[in-house]
Amino acid sequence: MNKIFQNKEGLRDLKRDLKNRKLLLGSLLATLWLGGFLGFSSSIAFAAPQAPEGMVWIPAGEFVMGMAGSSNKTPHTVYLDGFFIDTFEVVQKDYERLRGANPSKFVGEMNPADQVNWYEARGYCTKAGKRLPTEAEWEKAARGGTQTRYFWGEDMNLEYAWFDDNSEEHTHPVGTRKPNAYGVYDTSGNVWEWVADWYEKEYYERSPAKNPKGPAEGSEKTLRGGSWYSSDRHLTPATRYWSDPYVRNSNFGFRCAKDGHVK
Repeated sequence: MNKIFQNKEGLRDLKRDLKNRKLLLGSLLATLWLGGFLGFSSSIAFAAPQAPEGMVWIPAGEFVMGMAGSSNKTPHTVYLDGFFIDTFEVVQKDYERLRGANPSKFVGEMNPADQVNWYEARGYCTKAGKRLPTEAEWEKAARGGTQTRYFWGEDMNLEYAWFDDNSEEHTHPVGTRKPNAYGVYDTSGNVWEWVADWYEKEYYERSPAKNPKGPAEGSEKTLRGGSWYSSDRHLTPATRYWSDPYVRNSNFGFRCAKDGHVK
């Protein structure tokens, strides 16, 4: 009888232990689900990789690309893998150090390199161990997580952009206007920025929903962001411009990007 009683007691202890484990597991799963639902970060979330010097991390995920009434007038959802992008436009000091010459019209060590054509911009990024951003990457980085007309809101604000109202018809040192929420500077004005993609007006009517890279071929390359010479309507993250890739212009500059390691 004692053995039977002991066995029954042991069985009850085992059942109690299993029940407690299930309750603990259920509580943990509920916490993780609720944390994900409410946007909490959890201990199992992957940390963003360490950004190379002079770059910021743009996390993987979806964003709405384009804006009604702009030159990219078909808003559509795009998914991008995470990537790094330069905090600032490439400045003349760095361009001359890496390429051995400074082609810029508006000379200043910390001013953006201008009068650089697309091939020269790509060559610089390649030599720096980077690449030009795709058009979609550039727009996501420029938006800073927003969907407003400008990354700071719906109305023009001189604290965020160099353009025809305040530039005095020349470029300015990078980082002297306020950044967006990602910490990226000068995506509105100063210089138009070359991106990797060939330009095609209707490309985003049929582009891939994940990591679009632009048409396979073309005759003109895309630029983004507006410049010191632009009106405010060209400073939205969705505005597209294009040019022959061999053209050098005092409105044209660039920044580089780099593949990330977190998908």
